[in-house]
Amino acid sequence: MAIPAYYSLIQRGSTGPDVALVQTWLNGLRDTCTWYHELTTDGRFGTKSVNAVKEFQLKNDMNVDGKVGANTWNVLYTKYTAKHGLHVPYPGIVLRQGSSGGTVRLVQQKLNALGEKLSTDGKYGASTAAAVERYQRRNGLTADGTVGKATWEKMF
Repeated sequence: MAIPAYYSLIQRGSTGPDVALVQTWLNGLRDTCTWYHELTTDGRFGTKSVNAVKEFQLKNDMNVDGKVGANTWNVLYTKYTAKHGLHVPYPGIVLRQGSSGGTVRLVQQKLNALGEKLSTDGKYGASTAAAVERYQRRNGLTADGTVGKATWEKMF
């Protein structure tokens, strides 16, 4: 399983599936020494998410800015997989047309490995939705062109 490639800086006000994945990773890394409460996996990067990232950065001797750049993204993924295994968890929100980010690119790469010819640009457009529908039909899933929990778990 490949790491979802870092896509763009996540900071206060960011939204989308990559934010939800970061929230999932942070929740999966909580332990008895964690100060922050479990985050709501809603894909919205607000004060609680910023503070959770700051704590993670502090514990891991990183630059503490509360933002998720490439380095924080990669360290989060490495720590999460060390604890939970090499598995990318469902981001927690449905991927659909208009979504973008590393999670979308990961879906595009997976579909291409299965014979599709998508641009792996991390932008969920009509061609990605059509490829997802084809995948869903082949795998006995509801063919709605969106990647929810069932489609994600079958794919990964």
